[in-house]
Amino acid sequence: MKGFLRVGYGAMVLVFLAGCGVTGQQSKPAPPSVTAAALKGDLTYQDVLERGETVHNLAMTADAERIWVGTHSGLYSSTPGGLWSLLSTQLEQHDIAGWYVDPKDPHQIFAAGSAGVLRSVDGGKQWETIGKGLPAAADIRSFAGIREGEQIRLFAFVSGEGIYQSVDSGEQWSLWQPMDQEVFSMDFDPEENRLYVAAQFSLLYNENGEWKTEVLPGAQQIYSLSVDRRTGVLAVATEQGIFEKNNGEWRLLDARSPEKLIMISSGEGDTKWVGVGESALIYKLSDNKWVKWN
Repeated sequence: MKGFLRVGYGAMVLVFLAGCGVTGQQSKPAPPSVTAAALKGDLTYQDVLERGETVHNLAMTADAERIWVGTHSGLYSSTPGGLWSLLSTQLEQHDIAGWYVDPKDPHQIFAAGSAGVLRSVDGGKQWETIGKGLPAAADIRSFAGIREGEQIRLFAFVSGEGIYQSVDSGEQWSLWQPMDQEVFSMDFDPEENRLYVAAQFSLLYNENGEWKTEVLPGAQQIYSLSVDRRTGVLAVATEQGIFEKNNGEWRLLDARSPEKLIMISSGEGDTKWVGVGESALIYKLSDNKWVKWN
């Protein structure tokens, strides 16, 4: 199933979910909740892989009961019965690279990909296209967001141009930082007030309008990254395993996954992290042990 994953060794995959900002100090964002209407599963995970062709991203819902995956052909959700369902038929023809759920109003969801930015205000049932100021054919490869008080700040990496920013819930956009390399994943670290990106050649963060390189001890390849929405801990998936940055210090997780993980995302409840392996299987980290998601 390796063909289902968008992986470039020396480059990476993904993006989560969940976001970004860069000026001004803010408190830790509350964990986003997802309250989309209950879905009836009618697909196996293999069906999702065959329909979606490429897995771009994953996220666990706030109730810790479901996983969302963004694919080349829509956004899919697992169901309690072990099956999967397309979140909305409106997204079935859209390449979904990333999304952001508003923690204050979880019915408001933003999704982005090859068709630009879309917004739902009813938990994912209906979607509208937004994004004035984005290029006419915006090919968004990475997407992130953060709520700062009453403001939602969104970031979108447009391939070939750079990172665009919106500070009004996606209505208006402007080029925030040019990028001369591809970005495969990004997230905002509220502890350090920094936007981190897993770029084509390195792990970068933006500080005072400048890109700086973050060095991970012993790691050569950066696949994806995510910030724990509850603790602010930054995790990075590498060829060596999963690194965590806590209080400014990097450490390699002791728990070893059954296979190399090339996507990482924040967990919920008793789950610390969720990830996708090279085989496209999904795993979760609970009680310091990686287990397959069923």
